[in-house]
Amino acid sequence: MIKAILIGLQQTDSQIQIIQRGGKRFVLALAIEIATTADQIDSIDATTAVSFSLEEVPLSAARKLLAEMDGDAGAIVAMQDGKSLSGDDLEALKTYVRRHVKALPVATIKSE
Repeated sequence: MIKAILIGLQQTDSQIQIIQRGGKRFVLALAIEIATTADQIDSIDATTAVSFSLEEVPLSAARKLLAEMDGDAGAIVAMQDGKSLSGDDLEALKTYVRRHVKALPVATIKSE
């Protein structure tokens, strides 16, 4: 099982949502769990189980992750069995996310 936490999206000028609760600020991050392994990311298809949820990430942690990124695209934290993905596995996951998770302006949705 792969779990990816998206802080912003993998596109330029991505935006994040910030909430405040109990005097602390959090970023609402999209979490994706995919029933696959890192070496099978390229073979994800319509029959692969994928679930989506929201995670609260402390704003300070989100800022640190985003500071490490180049450009205005969001950050992805990805894990398989509690271990971080990196290198080619992380790049394959980023490619999957870019293809399947997009942000559209509200006006676009209203006009369809």
